[in-house]
Parts: sequence; C-alpha cells; structure tokens
Amino acid sequence: MNFNSINSINNSAAMYGIYDTMFQGSVALNSIRLNKNLFPTNKAQGFPQLGGDAVQYVSKIKSSSANLSGSLKELSGSAFSKKSVASSDKDAMTVSYSGSKPGSIKPTTVKIDQTAAGQVNEGKSLSAGANFGASGTQKFSVNVGGKTTEISVNIAQGDSNSVVQQKMADAINNAGIGVKASVENDTKNNTSTLSLEAESTGDNNKSKFTVTDITGNLAEKTGVNEVSQNARDAKYSVNGGAVRTSQSNTVDLGSGLSATLKKASDKEVTISTNTDMDYVKDAVKDLVKNYNDLYAEAAQRTNDQKAQNLALKMLNISKTYSGSLSNVGIGFDSSGRMTLDTEKLDAAADSGRLERFFTENSGKNYGFTNQLSRLSDSVSRNTSGYVSRSTFGESLTENFAYTGFGELIQYNFLSSGWILDYSY
Repeated sequence: MNFNSINSINNSAAMYGIYDTMFQGSVALNSIRLNKNLFPTNKAQGFPQLGGDAVQYVSKIKSSSANLSGSLKELSGSAFSKKSVASSDKDAMTVSYSGSKPGSIKPTTVKIDQTAAGQVNEGKSLSAGANFGASGTQKFSVNVGGKTTEISVNIAQGDSNSVVQQKMADAINNAGIGVKASVENDTKNNTSTLSLEAESTGDNNKSKFTVTDITGNLAEKTGVNEVSQNARDAKYSVNGGAVRTSQSNTVDLGSGLSATLKKASDKEVTISTNTDMDYVKDAVKDLVKNYNDLYAEAAQRTNDQKAQNLALKMLNISKTYSGSLSNVGIGFDSSGRMTLDTEKLDAAADSGRLERFFTENSGKNYGFTNQLSRLSDSVSRNTSGYVSRSTFGESLTENFAYTGFGELIQYNFLSSGWILDYSY
C-alpha cells in the first residue's frame, strides 16, 4: 500500500468517524451539553464539533498574535541584518547585486565620464499656433541602420505647426522603426518642438538614422533632418582604473555587481554594502498589518470582557510610545488602529532612527518592542486568557471539570493543532 493510500484512509477515517468511535469512551466529552449554535452535532456520527463563529474567532486570535510576535522579533534584529548594495548617488548611478552574500562585497568606486546614448535630432522651435501653410499628403523617409521606411502624413487645411508636428510624431512612433518621436510644448513662449531619438544606445548603426523629405518639406521645415547629438558609447572607470566603454548604460562590474549609468558625474560614485532598508520597511508594514489584525479581532468583540482587555492593553502600550512611534512614521487613528506615514518612515530609515528605535527598545524590559512582544506571545500561547467563556455560550455541564475557562480542546490524536485547546 502506498503513502497516498494510507493518507487517504487516514483522512477518511477522521472525516467519517473512526476516530470519533475511538474517542467515545471519553467521560469528559460525553459530559458536554452541546450548545445549538456553537457546538452543533454531526448527527451521522455524533461527533461534537465546534461552531464556525467560535472556531474563526479563536483561530484568528491565535494566528494574528503569532504573526505580530514574528514581526516584532524580526524587527528586533534579524531584519536589520539583511544587507544590500547601494549607490552613494542614485541620480548618477543605480546598482544591483545578483550574488548571495552582499556583505562580502568590497567598496567600489565608479567615475562616469559620459553615458551611452543614441542619436538625437532635435527639431526647430516653431510658433505652436501658427498655420503650417500647407495641406495634403506629404512624405519623408527614415533610414535606421541601412533600412529605409517611408512615412506619410496627411495635413488638413488650417493645421497649426504643433498639430502637424504631433501627426509626424504619431506616424513615426506607429511605424516601429527604432526611433521614438516626441513633441515638446513651451506654453510660456507658445512654441513647439519635434524631436527624434534612436531607441538603441551606443556608437553603432542601430543608434544612427537619417531623415529625408520625399514629397513636401516636413523634415526640413520641422528641422528633424539635422543631427543635434551623435550616437555615443558610455565611458567610465572603476576604482581609478583605465577608462572603459560600453554601448549600453548597464555595465558589469564583476563579483555579481552591475550598475546602470544615468548621468556623467564629476565625483566618483561609491558602491557599498548597507542594511537593506527596503526589506526593513516591508517588515514595518507587516508589523502594522499584523497589529491591526489582532487589534480588530479583539476590539470588535464588545461583549467579551477578556477581548476588550486585550484591545485596551494594546492601546496602552501604543499610547505610552506614541511619540517615539510617530518619529518613525507609525501613528494611530481614532479607532486605535496603526497607521503608517511612508514619508516619515523613509526619513527615519535613511537617518538611522528606525533601526535605533526597534533595536534599542527590544533591549529594554519596558521598551515598546519587548512589551508588545510579551503580550502577543502570551496571547498566542494562552489564547483562553483573552477569550471569555461567554463567547462560547453555556456549553459546559456541572459534570464538566475545567480550570478557569481553560484552553480550547486540542485533539492531539487527530493532529489538528488549531481546535480549542481547553484543559479539563
């Protein structure tokens, strides 16, 4: 008999009552008087089943508190041990790392003399609203890398310069020839300019093109037949070494590092290994979500005093540290839920305040991280301490012995693990 067959029989046994039969001898369970709503009976097997509302509530309390505890533990240290490579000037160069150990990367400097670019033909600035002065179909050609494409533009009587320029740009872009066209409108001076740029970069044929009139004078009148910037390679040096060239602005620096050159810079750009703040900020977002999940479950149970006490404890901890939390972008709305100001969070991450707040508070007995961790751990381990007996109705007879309200019954023999683990 194979493993899947055994599992199938095992699952079927649990579903159809074989384990129920094994459990019928339990005097404790036989003493339970089932509540109609919370403990409905499966009439076919007579197996006592916990009602859906109670199951969902306790399950959510357990999982939410465990998730919150996990978020707090991660922010207490491990989140800030995650490393990533970073550029000292992201406007000039961005960097990525494909290896598995960013912490092993040595500081690297890059001097950018020029970036790679394709040819640019920036046309003439024409009076945007003035009549173009021609009508009918005019044609011009664009040759890219030795391949010529004919472009036709239909000009209506009374079309302005800007309208004709936009028609030319649309026709070029729709042709898909490796040249992109755009019209820049200067509203202050009421002028418009048509510009063409090769989509490829580097000093190669794919990055070079010519524009020639065939019928009419569209290219000449708009000025897009004149080259304003030649195609060029990127020029850069690494760690003060010899000048390197690249037809692309994405360059391989070795050791799993690659950089995207964005603009020339007089100063060297440094690549270093820092805390992966994107990872940390995601961890903070998880903290906010998990806090709100647990708080919402407790706060909405207005008839459950223990749940209300849990919500109050969470609020008291939050209020105590509201000032410090606000400094790292964490606030609270009128209902008591956590909110997140991403701009403040970014600023706190960049300045080091975010790391100091979580790591320093985790090291203090009465710090925010420690206090909330202790509470969430307690809820996860001892859920019944935060769920009132009234939540489950009058489901226990006088013959049913329990300590306090106990933990929810955990059917270990079924390896269910999530059902009420009430002791009796």
